[in-house]
Amino acid sequence: MSAPKFTKHNSRKSIADPRFAALHILERLDSRPATLDSILENEATMIDALPRRDRALFNQLVYGVLRWRLRLDAVIGAHASRPFNKIAPTVRNILRLGLFQIRFLDRIPVSAAVNTTVALAKTHHASKAAGFVNAVLRSALRAPGRDGLPDAAADPIGHLSVSQSMPHWLVARWIDRLGPDKAASLCESVNTIPPTVLRCNFLKNSLSELEDALAPDAERVAPIASVPGALQLIRPRRAIHRMQAFAGGRFSVQDSAAQLISLLLGPRPGETVLDACAGLGGKTTHLAQLMGNRGRVVALDHVAAKLARLEKEARRMGLAVIETRRTDLNRPIDPSDLPRFDRILLDAPCSGIGVLRRNPDAKWSSFKKDIAGFARRQVRFLERLAPLVKKQGTLVFAVCSMEPEENESVVKQFLKKHPNFVISANQAIAEKSVLPFMGADGFFRTAPHTHHMDGFFAARLTRMC
Repeated sequence: MSAPKFTKHNSRKSIADPRFAALHILERLDSRPATLDSILENEATMIDALPRRDRALFNQLVYGVLRWRLRLDAVIGAHASRPFNKIAPTVRNILRLGLFQIRFLDRIPVSAAVNTTVALAKTHHASKAAGFVNAVLRSALRAPGRDGLPDAAADPIGHLSVSQSMPHWLVARWIDRLGPDKAASLCESVNTIPPTVLRCNFLKNSLSELEDALAPDAERVAPIASVPGALQLIRPRRAIHRMQAFAGGRFSVQDSAAQLISLLLGPRPGETVLDACAGLGGKTTHLAQLMGNRGRVVALDHVAAKLARLEKEARRMGLAVIETRRTDLNRPIDPSDLPRFDRILLDAPCSGIGVLRRNPDAKWSSFKKDIAGFARRQVRFLERLAPLVKKQGTLVFAVCSMEPEENESVVKQFLKKHPNFVISANQAIAEKSVLPFMGADGFFRTAPHTHHMDGFFAARLTRMC
């Protein structure tokens, strides 16, 4: 059975039904090489049209199915009357949605989960499979212990992989490096729903003023003591982009670990700073804030659309010192095109394994072989940027990955070829809030299971001569 085309009738139905809308997103994700974030952005009109309660269920379904897909597939395989790979992709997603509601959402009655899932199959032009969907779900209800999990004693990697819905190759790496207990803890942390963390724009308000402004928009607003200017937004009552404080540029959305990276670079007012892989500008705007909107921040990226959005974000936040340049670091940089910088941030493209809890779709699109390719590119980018650092200037290399090939290995390769750079001593770092995350080796590390933040690695390097 091939995935159905979406008719006008289907489009209207998707607006009214969060389950239909969730299935639509999962279908889109399966049918094209795109990230969940980009698909959700493209479907923003459909999602915004859902009532608030339905939008919350929609988010639970989409992220929950992607987070627990491997475990859900094991249950399907244990109860289906045909091999899993013989089940049409559309029907797989319908079953995943039904089983996720049954196994993970206590507030939805089991009967309602079954009935709405069968109805979804019928509405979604998969009516011939409705009986099959009903049979699988009811079998799973009758025999909840038949879950398809590998035996923990005979296959500990397979058991942890399926039970925690993590790629087998990644679980094997983590067990080898961390041991089974810490690997299990890391898997569990990756599967938790991450907090919504905000970064206060001190150019427009104080932390207490922002707390007061956000009070009507959430059940609770709590400062994060370990990160200056960070707040956790607990159970927001409306979408962030609809909040008046957001429209006024009084805050940005950014995880605590990402905020610490900019603090590690430590830019000062009046300096010339480069954000070499700026993307949408989360760290770029933070750097400009830390500089008090005085000096110069140059933001590079090879995607023009990202730079356009960065410029829009800078205007929202009232930042005038940011300039953008479309640049591909895969190609040599002409030194005459750019000045020498006091500080450079290379937040390099990476496997993104440290942010899987925010991007569960990446679990199923990341592969072990990608890590080596990213590491080679990271070394290449550092090579391009090294000549642009002033003497006694600072270069911070950062990645949202916890894998050694993209962490210590990259830095060691770079330092071997550039003895004029050294790892900055921890005691030389002015921003003391980053010190609890610095190791004795001078490297910055955060992880979901130890710090309740995204997993980042960073090295702060000083050019000596």
